[in-house]
Amino acid sequence: MKESLHIYFNIENSSNIHEFLKNAAAKNNVDYSFIEWIKEKGIPRLKNIDFNNAPNDDRFLAMIEFDEFILQNEMDFKEPEEVRGCIISLVNCFQEYINICTT
Repeated sequence: MKESLHIYFNIENSSNIHEFLKNAAAKNNVDYSFIEWIKEKGIPRLKNIDFNNAPNDDRFLAMIEFDEFILQNEMDFKEPEEVRGCIISLVNCFQEYINICTT
């Protein structure tokens, strides 16, 4: 996701998400609605997930690998909106994947 965000927002490098957001917001012709989603929904959702206790389950890994595969196939950026959609979907689904694999 980090690589795709850097390409989507034309950011060469960032040490953390906050530096990334600052650099992205400083760009011209930037997707401000996506930046706002990252700040207001994406980061809070990821912070609520205890990744240290993620399921040690083949199903969980398969779901993450499938999403990664989809995102990698969109990395040609023929349709940048698809990359944005993949990132949003992945962030939104993490907790659901964990729930599925822990029940």
